[in-house]
Amino acid sequence: MACPLQSARRVSCRLISLVVVVAVSSASAGPDARIHLGAILQYDGRFFIDDAADPHVDQFAFRSTRVDLAATLYDHYDVKFVPDFAGSKVVVQDAYFDVRYTDVFRLRFGKMKVPFGLERLQDERNTTFTERGFPTLLAPNRDLGVEAFGELACGVIAYQLGIFNGVADGGSSDGDVSDDKDGAARLFVRPFAHGPGFVKELGFGGAVTYGEQHGHLASPDVGAYHTAAQTTFFQLASGSDTAFADGRHWRATAQGYWYTGPFGVLGESVRSQQHVVLGTRHDLVEAEAWQVLGQWVITGEQASYKSVTPAHPYGAFDVAARVTEIRIVDPGAFDNGFADATRSARRAWSAGVGTDWFPNRSVRFMLDADRTWFTRGAKLGDRPSETSIIGRAQLAF
Repeated sequence: MACPLQSARRVSCRLISLVVVVAVSSASAGPDARIHLGAILQYDGRFFIDDAADPHVDQFAFRSTRVDLAATLYDHYDVKFVPDFAGSKVVVQDAYFDVRYTDVFRLRFGKMKVPFGLERLQDERNTTFTERGFPTLLAPNRDLGVEAFGELACGVIAYQLGIFNGVADGGSSDGDVSDDKDGAARLFVRPFAHGPGFVKELGFGGAVTYGEQHGHLASPDVGAYHTAAQTTFFQLASGSDTAFADGRHWRATAQGYWYTGPFGVLGESVRSQQHVVLGTRHDLVEAEAWQVLGQWVITGEQASYKSVTPAHPYGAFDVAARVTEIRIVDPGAFDNGFADATRSARRAWSAGVGTDWFPNRSVRFMLDADRTWFTRGAKLGDRPSETSIIGRAQLAF
């Protein structure tokens, strides 16, 4: 039997070889093919302050080491392939192709981001903070499916409709554990997309997902929630008594942003409800989360959902702040034993500040500080609050 590490290395080598072949062949690509090869490297340092009551590990780690391969074939077919090698393992983040004959209606097939969370849909290299806020914990990440999407009224209205295998809150998947599928729909409006500059980047919308999920002991198909510093503060029962998805799962979100000049604000609220089973007991796990964040580009460049483009020889600088909260709405998750009240918090809220330096379009340095407070989650009373500092050096092209 092959060693799992050896198998992972073989897969990594094959993917790297494929990327090299594509890179070399792109130079000789004909007029019917346009190929772009890029990369995303995110190197983090995570440090905890006053964590003696609940010690964590300070560490350096790669958050992302991704190859970004994009191609357009015959003007109407777009291909995206993004493998990630962080953590000494290979994960295919995106692998899809689009059929595009008009901006009003396009089709996408493969593994992609589920059209739901506003901050989740923001490109990884463009998020205001190193880690996304609590609403993203309830939003689906990436899944296999088919999506129709497009823009109406010259970009004023954007829509997305899709059918997917279905994933747990915050989860990604390369397969499915049942025959049931999830539907997803999102609508986003920029009413003044062609209006005055101060309201041109004002947008708002909403999204829903709905479906049936049925996990099992080997694959529970339920989510776990963690802080910005990646420490878990809520999870359902596991081990000999495992809670897993068993029925209807729906999510809903309201979302919006407004960027004007050097200022920007983004807000999002998400609610998720999942039917679960533990032995012969059935219950609902219902959670809701929200966040509001603001950004100021102090060197005067335009703030944007798509990051900041520096206009000075020394680059651009910004500062940001956010408040975000998540809570378990249904107390039955604890009262009926689906979650361990001595380990899982009923509520968490966090306040954070951050600053960034953009020397150029490809390089970014980030420094964030977050403090998170919890309700319950310890053997006696509340889990100790967590203070973390996260620094990131990012190269993306």
